[in-house]
Amino acid sequence: MRAAGQPSWGSLTHQLGLAATALLAAWTTVLSWGVLTEAFGRVAVPLLLIGAVVAVAGALGRRSRLPAVGIVAAQLVLGGLLVLGATTGTPVPTPDNVDAFLAALDDALATSRSYAAPVQLGVPPVHPLLLIGGTLVVVLVDVIACTLRRAPVAGLVLLAAYTLPVAVTGNGVSWLLFIVIAGFFLALVFLQHNDQLTSWGRSPDGDRGSFSVRTGAIGNTALALGAGAIALAVVVPAAVPTMSMSVFEGNGPGTREVEVQDPMVDLRRDLRRGEDIPLLWVTSSGPKPSYLRISVLARFSGSEWTPGDREIPETQTATGALPSLDGVGLEVPRRESKYDVRVGPDFASAWLPTAPQTTRVVAGSDWRYDVDTRDVIAAEDDVTTADLTYDYTGVQLEYDAESMDAAVSGAGSVAGIFTEVPSSLNNEIRRTAASVTADAPTRFQKAQVLQRWFREDGGFRYDDGAVPSAGDGSADLLAFLDDRVGYCEQFAASMAIMARVIGIPSRVAVGFLEPERATNGSWEFSSHDLHAWPELYFPGSGWVRFEPTPQSRGTQPPDYTEAEFEAVPEAPAPSASRSADPLPERGESADAEAASAEEDASSIPWGPIVAGVLGLGALALLLLTPRLVRRARRQRRLAGDIEDVWTELRDVARDLGHALPTGRSPRRAGDWLGRLLAAPLHDRSRPDRPRRGREQAPEAAQALDRLVVALERSRYARDPETFTADRFVPDLARVEEALAAGATPREERRARWWPASVVGRRPSRRRRSRAGHAPTATPDRETSRTVDELVG
Repeated sequence: MRAAGQPSWGSLTHQLGLAATALLAAWTTVLSWGVLTEAFGRVAVPLLLIGAVVAVAGALGRRSRLPAVGIVAAQLVLGGLLVLGATTGTPVPTPDNVDAFLAALDDALATSRSYAAPVQLGVPPVHPLLLIGGTLVVVLVDVIACTLRRAPVAGLVLLAAYTLPVAVTGNGVSWLLFIVIAGFFLALVFLQHNDQLTSWGRSPDGDRGSFSVRTGAIGNTALALGAGAIALAVVVPAAVPTMSMSVFEGNGPGTREVEVQDPMVDLRRDLRRGEDIPLLWVTSSGPKPSYLRISVLARFSGSEWTPGDREIPETQTATGALPSLDGVGLEVPRRESKYDVRVGPDFASAWLPTAPQTTRVVAGSDWRYDVDTRDVIAAEDDVTTADLTYDYTGVQLEYDAESMDAAVSGAGSVAGIFTEVPSSLNNEIRRTAASVTADAPTRFQKAQVLQRWFREDGGFRYDDGAVPSAGDGSADLLAFLDDRVGYCEQFAASMAIMARVIGIPSRVAVGFLEPERATNGSWEFSSHDLHAWPELYFPGSGWVRFEPTPQSRGTQPPDYTEAEFEAVPEAPAPSASRSADPLPERGESADAEAASAEEDASSIPWGPIVAGVLGLGALALLLLTPRLVRRARRQRRLAGDIEDVWTELRDVARDLGHALPTGRSPRRAGDWLGRLLAAPLHDRSRPDRPRRGREQAPEAAQALDRLVVALERSRYARDPETFTADRFVPDLARVEEALAAGATPREERRARWWPASVVGRRPSRRRRSRAGHAPTATPDRETSRTVDELVG
């Protein structure tokens, strides 16, 4: 029995206190995400309210002895509805409401990919993502710490949530917040372990054989262990040396992700310079090193191109051979040449200029190469190309236009970042890309048409006076297509995104255009040679350069981009299908009449949703089947006689984990059952190890005796009476209540939801000897009797 005044696990007040502590620990941890976006209060306040509802729901479910699966499911449903309400204004999941939430979530995903932390105001907020993540953290901590009673394990969830902003921004969270989180975590551990130890109880005075503990001592030990673990978590990482792989404003020491700045800023700045400054010199006996590439821009946010995040392991040092060329078949003719590079003091770049197709780079261990783009990037903030000398082996490929024209789609052969088209892209750009390339039958010919449209047919004009100042993101794609006046970045960026719209993987390369001969015989690149061009992917040929910038810039289109092809027959192959119709706008059907007919239709996939609901219903019915079968048996027995009542009592004991011994008379069986009775607690709170025996529940013991006597009379009396079950239902209920009070809460729940009398006997846990065999049980005095008894 628990000591007077001590809280038990089933106490609602205690459950609410434990849930509140878990909520505060999780919510305080999520406050560390404030560095991810401005105006984080729009997330923190709703999340606290959502967490409060989820915590109360969990406490009520545990107080009512609901199964853990049901509690978690209810918390997830409540959390999802409240996140829906916080995002759209109403938690009712109507088709329009769900559509609005999905649109906000899609915008949040696009913003997270396009803007670095902290996300500024004025763009689609990332609040839906943070609300979803924060709600999951709250639910996980509550489930692990409160429902599963594993508070120390919940610390792993708190640690993962706490390190998220550090991994994204590279900036640490304040020590004050860390101390508050650690305090709530220690309080959670103490409350749970103190509750578990208290439920064991204390031995009565003078009972030396009983088990007892000093709960205060063990509680202090739990606090000491928790504090020691937190101290180690702080001290050990500071003492372990890690390699810093952060480039520019990277993610901090020890990370393997490289966050890079936009090279377009340097391009714009240098294009506006009046003075032409020599930057680097290349010496080689091979072909002229034109189109020397500095960086690849792979991600388009809807307004600008950026390099995106890079994974650069420390093993990828630029000290020798590189992996084989991406997507280039062995049948493509090639020529390799070595180039020696000397960089002047005025070109301090964290990107190493090389040829677009390179098989070998020797620049030192301070430089790393990216496998997907073959960019070579500095591994430390203070490493630049200024006054650097290095060499690389460039490859000149002889592309075959016919092979590229017959190539299948390359979308499945490259990373998804090279095919992403943001949902915010203006529909006018989509229609322009589709209409310009409508008459071209293949992807390669569509790319040719786009290049020719920018260079000749579209009426575009090159003007470096249109270059915005460094860091100014005012270059608007739609305005450029309307004015048709711009510079190399705008031509390259426009062709690249329009290529993605028509299904061709693309990216933008930034580098140097054409060098001039220096007096010492080397090739000299200067600041006026900076240039941007698109690269499109075709399987078998890899990443292929195009040149959409008009002739006035001094550019020449590659020969393969001007190849002529025969007219496509009326029944083209699938890989060369004709696309004469413009691409539809976002949310519109390709068929105008179908689009008009379905204008009011919801975008919710009701088919999969209905199928999922039916599947969950079938699963719930399957899980409820044992309980339903058990209830049907009970109702049938309670309509019978005393034998049916006795059979029902035997099944109740079996469901609670007790197997009524065989070979005993009803009286002997009744004596055995009497040892399992316990005093019923009407407030549904009880210790984990309740005391049992006939003296603990005298009324239930008397009811059990009446059932035994009635059973004996029905079997052995010469003048049998009518022993109908309805006469003994109150006695049966009183005995069942005492038997349930003597079982643990887990056994009682299992008896209700997964009764052993229906699904079969659970495997018993027997002690094993050192040799691994079960010890032989010694028969007691009663079971060793040789007296023949009629079994009950």
